[in-house]
Amino acid sequence: MDPRQTPTQILNMPHAKRATLVKDIFSSVAPYIDPLDTAFSFGLCHVWRRKVSARVTRGEKVLDICTGTGELAKLLLKRIGPEGSLTGADFCEDMLRVARKKMSPMPKNLSLVVSDARELAFPDNTFDVATVSFGMRNVPDTVRALREIGRVLRPGGRFFCLELTRPGKRWILPFYKFYVFKIMPSIAKAVTKNSLPYTYLPKSIEAFYPPAEFKKLMSSCGFVDVKAKSLSLGIATLYGAAKSS
Repeated sequence: MDPRQTPTQILNMPHAKRATLVKDIFSSVAPYIDPLDTAFSFGLCHVWRRKVSARVTRGEKVLDICTGTGELAKLLLKRIGPEGSLTGADFCEDMLRVARKKMSPMPKNLSLVVSDARELAFPDNTFDVATVSFGMRNVPDTVRALREIGRVLRPGGRFFCLELTRPGKRWILPFYKFYVFKIMPSIAKAVTKNSLPYTYLPKSIEAFYPPAEFKKLMSSCGFVDVKAKSLSLGIATLYGAAKSS
């Protein structure tokens, strides 16, 4: 990872090069990301993930895309029980290494695999549910990823996407911007000795589709019953949809 790269340059790169740089970013923060996410969100990231896991039921076959260090996967495992199965997929081996340590000993109904959201290594119509938490905005080709998710879901299967979003309330924006553009990168640099991952974060939020546009994009990629629920003054948004049957 070249420290001279700016977040804007990364976001404007061709898809293949951007994917490589984003993977490097996540590799560099893998040992620190869980405590930093908890601290920076004041613990809300755990509340938001529980809202995703609550949509999953016992015995379902679930794919958690961009599973990272397995924070959502832990919650999903509890919901599906031993009758269900969970596959956690991520394109960053360093993040999965942290997840494997966290899950050890690995449950029999859990597999953690290296797989890119743009080219999922699973057959058509495989899963009852697909989830993504805080990962979709980091996939260079959103349309391709959404179509892949639709491909691996069975007809009628459900998709839930939790993503950080720009707050909609005007009064909070000055505080929000100061916090995510100034405070978070400064703390992250002190901890990780590298400010790029947490200068990239707010830029990636601003560059991603606003909720209304993302809902339209999901619909255009074949999903139906698309909904969006604003969380914590719009700092995060939970999207839900289904694959047409």
